[in-house]
Amino acid sequence: MEEVKVRKKRGSFLLKVAIFVFAVFLVVMLVVQGTSIGAKRAELAALEKEIEEQRLVNDGLRYELENEAAGSDEYAERIARRELGYVYPGERVFYNVGGNN
Repeated sequence: MEEVKVRKKRGSFLLKVAIFVFAVFLVVMLVVQGTSIGAKRAELAALEKEIEEQRLVNDGLRYELENEAAGSDEYAERIARRELGYVYPGERVFYNVGGNN
């Protein structure tokens, strides 16, 4: 009997290596995209929280504008005292630094 030598095709080995490398590449890309999506979701949640806080501030300001006499002297005095720290000449302002005692 004669022995027939069968040459294995070198191309099939290279094809298998190429498919394996491509599969590894896809897995790595999926992992990277997953972490990126997680980071973007966390960023979105933080921005939504910030938007909600700003809406509360806006609602408070809207309430002051609608329900307070915005053009009145009392309103202007209250804003000057509370937000700008203004006082009358000779007036002493005491702050409770100890808390609610």
